[in-house]
Amino acid sequence: MRFLLSAAATVLLAGALVSAQGQVANPTNKTGVIGMMHAIHSTNDVEKTLAFYKDVFALNGQVRGFDPKGPRILTNSPTASLKVAMTNLKSVNFELTQFGDLERQTNKQPDIQDSGAPMMKILVRDLDTVVANAKKVNAPIVTKGGAPVTAPTPIGTAKAIIMRDPDGYFIEAIQATQADITAADNAPAPAGRGRGDANATPAPPSQVVGAIIGLTVRDMDETLKYWNGVLGMEMPKADKFSSDPAMLDLMGLPKNASYRISSGVIYGSPVRIEFIEIKGVPRKPFDLRVTDAMACGMAIRIGHIRDTLTKIKANGGRVLSKDQELVEWSDTIRNVFVKDPNGLNLELVGAADPNL
Repeated sequence: MRFLLSAAATVLLAGALVSAQGQVANPTNKTGVIGMMHAIHSTNDVEKTLAFYKDVFALNGQVRGFDPKGPRILTNSPTASLKVAMTNLKSVNFELTQFGDLERQTNKQPDIQDSGAPMMKILVRDLDTVVANAKKVNAPIVTKGGAPVTAPTPIGTAKAIIMRDPDGYFIEAIQATQADITAADNAPAPAGRGRGDANATPAPPSQVVGAIIGLTVRDMDETLKYWNGVLGMEMPKADKFSSDPAMLDLMGLPKNASYRISSGVIYGSPVRIEFIEIKGVPRKPFDLRVTDAMACGMAIRIGHIRDTLTKIKANGGRVLSKDQELVEWSDTIRNVFVKDPNGLNLELVGAADPNL
């Protein structure tokens, strides 16, 4: 969700105040994805969920109220109120939201193999400390044996563990390499920190040195056709199906399960995303409204947003915003919520001027 603060320095919001550049031209004149803003996770109780990330990962953040006028149109929820907290995962910002004053689904949790099941893969400084912190707050552990295993991860073979946050959201904590840690310590924070955070009391060092967005998909070919063909991404063809025992143990799956993965970079950004398709076990769709607790998604920058929305509709895509049309957020910004084929909520944000 976005909010225009000034013409000279446009500050965009997606549930929390986040800094960004003003109206940005599309330098490649590309239709579709041209950048990443942040990941979105709707919560049952945003204070409780933020406390979890502070206790386990030493993240910082502050819960704030938010003017609901724009989000009501964007999510087609005329009575909704909204509270938000933005956290910084180094490589990507992670927005926690809580909608109120409307009927919403709560406490619905996916299994890891369900299409639409989200996961944040977090690279950490000291995995043993994170696991100890998680056990102190009684976080449900998904990985078999309740302890880290050495398994394939987005950064190669590494020690990792999968747990759930208070809402049931999957988190894979991965032991970062020293090179990852050094790079994170030397890198500037991504755009999107909450307004006023620069003047806040310094927090203890975060355990987080980076993150990769993960999503379980129903059908990999269908997913790549949408993300590449409709949204203009360049995700690679998936690996062959595998039944690596360590990976199955990491995900808490039986030995008869198998999986295949496509991992790439969100166009116009350094943010990585990983799709996984799992078969050999019962699956069901996990598909929630933006306002429902545990609904998750992403806010992404779009070139030629009107053309992109037309293409989505022509390919049978679902549009969630009021009247299934772009929201006129300001004189320069247009945005809209749509669904990918797996039920993931995507907030598309683009320029009002079709030439940008």
